[in-house]
Amino acid sequence: FQAWAAGAGVEPLLATATQLAAFQSWLVTVYRSPSGRPLAKTTCSTRLAQVQAWYRWAHGRGLICIDPSRTIGVHVPRSRVVVREYLTLQEATALVQTQAGVVAAAKAGTHTHAEAIRNLAAICLSLTTGRRIGGMTTLHVAHLDCARRELRIEREKGSTGRVLPVAGWAIDVAALYLREARPLLARGHDAPWLFLNLSGDGPISRDALRWMLEQLIVRTVAENPDLVELPTKRITWHSLRVSFATLLFSNGCDIRSVNELLLHRQLSTTARYTPIPIEDLRQVFRVAHPRP
Repeated sequence: FQAWAAGAGVEPLLATATQLAAFQSWLVTVYRSPSGRPLAKTTCSTRLAQVQAWYRWAHGRGLICIDPSRTIGVHVPRSRVVVREYLTLQEATALVQTQAGVVAAAKAGTHTHAEAIRNLAAICLSLTTGRRIGGMTTLHVAHLDCARRELRIEREKGSTGRVLPVAGWAIDVAALYLREARPLLARGHDAPWLFLNLSGDGPISRDALRWMLEQLIVRTVAENPDLVELPTKRITWHSLRVSFATLLFSNGCDIRSVNELLLHRQLSTTARYTPIPIEDLRQVFRVAHPRP
């Protein structure tokens, strides 16, 4: 809102209802996210609600005499399924195999090889734990227990932490990274983070993870022409999180367990963005419903 106001020559505290309506129109029709896409309706509603909350606060503090945002119509949908892109089991397998091919093609002992192993470990841990991109950047080496096949999450997006199980094959990749790649990437630094940047003195950034996944998706599509739906999907790190939950659902995991693994506070949050296919519901009904 501040960026729009500066560009339009509007002083936020002196804005009129007409000017806020212009902001609303700009947000819906003109603004584009960093990825170049228009905002979803729910995101637009959230942004407008934030502006309204700020004006209510300013009015309550006596900074403005009249709240110009009262005329803005904001509707935030509740309790609905949020359709997100996710990977099928075949696509997820192809993604891992493609990155494994990158590792195999790199010369052992080089930083390129170490970086490829790091990226493979990050993909594997994301697909088997459902961690957010922010959570991946803040993981420490001490959080991963390869012997017990566990990952300790101390805090993520306001949620209290817990210990999560990790698939054995993902632990094997992580152990390979810790043994052969991370010491090379560290460049002598004693950094605590699990996934290091190329300088070795800090954690890998979100932008680096996003760029890596984008390049990997392009390579996976090129090497797997049989995956006809993958080129049409917009796969992000959050897509890997949704893929984790969806694959658990499709293999019989109950929603309460997925809720705990995703560290969601409310069950409704898990249900909203992790849709259960109707055929799965029919199967559960046939198995669980008592017969007269």
